[in-house]
Amino acid sequence: MDFFATIFRLALGGLLLDARVYRAQRESPTGVQRALLVVVLVGFLVGLAAWIGDIGEFLTQPDPQAVRDTLYTGLTAMPWYAQVASANPEFVAAFEQLFADPSTFTLTANLLVGALGIVLTPLLGLIGWFVGGSIAHIAARAFGGAARYPQTLACTGLAAGVNLLGLVQIVPYAEVFPGGLWLSTTLLGLLATYVAVREAHGLAPWRAFWAVLIGPLLLVALLVALYCCVVFVFAGAVGTLAGGVGR
Repeated sequence: MDFFATIFRLALGGLLLDARVYRAQRESPTGVQRALLVVVLVGFLVGLAAWIGDIGEFLTQPDPQAVRDTLYTGLTAMPWYAQVASANPEFVAAFEQLFADPSTFTLTANLLVGALGIVLTPLLGLIGWFVGGSIAHIAARAFGGAARYPQTLACTGLAAGVNLLGLVQIVPYAEVFPGGLWLSTTLLGLLATYVAVREAHGLAPWRAFWAVLIGPLLLVALLVALYCCVVFVFAGAVGTLAGGVGR
């Protein structure tokens, strides 16, 4: 029990941006192991909380058949439906097909996907920790940081503590604004990583800031480059197709 209490205190210290906890983690001979356990345990708890919340939403959601019947009755009673149906009989067939399966109108997440999240959440957390910690370490050393690689991982692992905010998902429909929880944990995670890098490497604030920001900036640049490549390839294919049709 003391073991889990220690891991939870480390995660809570990471969430609260407690610089003393990050410094102690840097000097701990088992820092990397403890950081790994923080990432895994927090990920497991968040995945479990999200699944329990999904179950609550599933049990309290409106009957899909009732949702289907209400929408169908309301839409078909509108004047525009009769006008479109008389002008385009194919529309009626497509409309009826859309409303043929009541399960289409299920309003909650798939419970099987939520159950997989119990495993995938800590796994993705581990990948993000190793990749993000490695990039932050390289950048911090480039800016004059003095920490060894294990010390960087030991400290950046505590940043996973911010994901404890995700425990709110245990309450059904707790996330009012879609993506709001992800945005808040991402921003707070960057701040926690900044504290981790600053305390691990003893960097000045602005150096630690840029060391942490380089990773996200590179990711954004990569995504923009991929998006531009897809757009150019698509535009080229459309242009070639249009030229062939013109001949």
